[in-house]
Amino acid sequence: MPSPHPHRRLLLAIAAAALLLLPAASRDEPSPLQQAQRFYASRPPEEQPKGGHQTPPAPLTDLRAASCGACHVEIYDEWRRSTHALAWIDPQFQQEIQKSPNRWLCNNCHTPLLNQMATWTVAIDDNDVEKPHNLPNPDFDPAFRDEGITCAACHVRDGVIEGPEGHPTPAHPTRRAERFRSEALCLECHQAVREYPGKTFTCTFNTGQEWAQGPFGKAGVPCPTCHMPEVQRPWAQGAPPRPGRRHAWPGAGIYKLKDFGPPLDLLHPGLFVEATPQGDALTLTLTNRAGHHLPTGDPERFITVTTTLLDPQGNPLTTDTLRIGQRWQWWPQPKKLDDNRLPSGASRQHHVPIPPGAAAWRVTAQSHRIAPEALTYHQLDDYPASRTTQELRGDLTPPQPDPAPAP
Repeated sequence: MPSPHPHRRLLLAIAAAALLLLPAASRDEPSPLQQAQRFYASRPPEEQPKGGHQTPPAPLTDLRAASCGACHVEIYDEWRRSTHALAWIDPQFQQEIQKSPNRWLCNNCHTPLLNQMATWTVAIDDNDVEKPHNLPNPDFDPAFRDEGITCAACHVRDGVIEGPEGHPTPAHPTRRAERFRSEALCLECHQAVREYPGKTFTCTFNTGQEWAQGPFGKAGVPCPTCHMPEVQRPWAQGAPPRPGRRHAWPGAGIYKLKDFGPPLDLLHPGLFVEATPQGDALTLTLTNRAGHHLPTGDPERFITVTTTLLDPQGNPLTTDTLRIGQRWQWWPQPKKLDDNRLPSGASRQHHVPIPPGAAAWRVTAQSHRIAPEALTYHQLDDYPASRTTQELRGDLTPPQPDPAPAP
């Protein structure tokens, strides 16, 4: 029997045929987030966002650190001054990421949540990390990006707040996660080594391996033992005190912003210097008491130990400066030229000649984030690039004349 509406059937057939002619991507196009997640999953671990994409644990409505700080007041106050909180807005970092289109690599640790990123990389041309295809994050919040390594980057997974204990609370769902009790969480960013042949950059953050090969790693002493000192305090407003850890992360003890950073007494300097006059030389004994090489992390970092010999009036006679660190060639491609850093637990002696007329000595150890020439290149005139970690002084006993022979 003929259809009472032949024109309708014809239109439906035409629509179905047109749909079949459309490419599959048009019919079932993945969202920008799905494309980004697929791309990052195809990359090596060093090139993946460390926090993934997270949703606020109900009944919370956002992932902002200030929202966490409404209850976790002391922890929030420590964090906001920490090297983690300043990881994105650090002036040196901001200068570094302008050098290359590879900045999506750096974002993965400096803004570890996909939620924080202005754009998401969904592909690269010719497997070249400097040729990314990016899509905009439709929910981008610049203020959330500026939080750097924010609370949720470590503590939020799958709509749940995770921590080393997972104490229950009516405020939000919680869960215990073992990664907080070991080095695993820290090493997601602090162990990242990858070469990019033909490029003028490399990823050379080897702190995890340094730790594993040293006495701390062999004894199973994880990063938080030193970098997050234990403290007894209320874990939230109105809660009773209980054991916890500081969230200040002073790192090398050099602020990223002028006059703003964590208390510098939370982490003792890893380098310990002793000075002993021995004959015609002042012998320096340098010992690394940290759980990794000194310095570690960014290859720009270095330590200087400066010895000054003084006359009786306190005027300098001679100055000796020992540099401890790496030296790299960056052009035409990265190459480590030398490395005299101190491994964890190692000691080294350095002998400084004592000139005639010397009456006293002064030894100053300093930690440096960036070399003076790099500061000038990046126009970082007010950047806090150095910090004195130890200063020693002593007198030199003048030589005594030989006793007169007995008559």
